[in-house]
Amino acid sequence: MSQLTLTLDDDLLRDAQTYAQQHGQNLNALVAELLRATVRPVPPTAGSAMSSEQRLAIIRKLAGSVRLPADSDYRKEVEEGLREKYGL
Repeated sequence: MSQLTLTLDDDLLRDAQTYAQQHGQNLNALVAELLRATVRPVPPTAGSAMSSEQRLAIIRKLAGSVRLPADSDYRKEVEEGLREKYGL
């Protein structure tokens, strides 16, 4: 197995370590998983629908990955987006 050295901003490194820990992984495993998914994506096969459990697992992995400002109003953003998209 080969070794790789990455240079990251200190804040990004801390956030990545925290994220990995919260998801029960070490940072090496997390980076390897992300790289694998990026460079070797598994194409869906005919008739292979994703199960509800698989979708839920993906959603759980994404939970907390977006940080919004404290004064952000999600519902207002959605309403504005719908108005813009559909001219409502």
